[in-house]
Amino acid sequence: MFKMMTKGDKILIFAILALSVASIFAIPRLLTTVEEGKMVVVNLDGTVIHRFPLEESPEAEFLEFPFEVRGQSYTGKIEMKDGRVMLHRLSDDISPLSIHTDMGWISESYQMIVSLPIRLIITIEEEDPPEYDFDIISY
Repeated sequence: MFKMMTKGDKILIFAILALSVASIFAIPRLLTTVEEGKMVVVNLDGTVIHRFPLEESPEAEFLEFPFEVRGQSYTGKIEMKDGRVMLHRLSDDISPLSIHTDMGWISESYQMIVSLPIRLIITIEEEDPPEYDFDIISY
């Protein structure tokens, strides 16, 4: 015996779908903090080589940082704008593909930009990260 969905069933299904889609955008915003006190951290092969304060300005700010790979000196360039950061294209000698540039802008501590051939990682760290009572919950 086949039974049709009632109007209430359709409203319930629509509400569940709408809440699911809304939570995709709301949860990352609720878990992050204000941009003040954030630092852009540049790691090369597991060692922090530079730290820059993350600026919240509508004007683009370009910062260059020197680094050394296999005895050769190079200069990296990051761009900061509106509380976000992006790594510009590195030399073809050390990073033949532009994957690190294609990663685009990052603005949160759970995001990163990576240039794998030279193990260059750019992350954002909070000066006073929130402390939680638990690290993970499993059942």
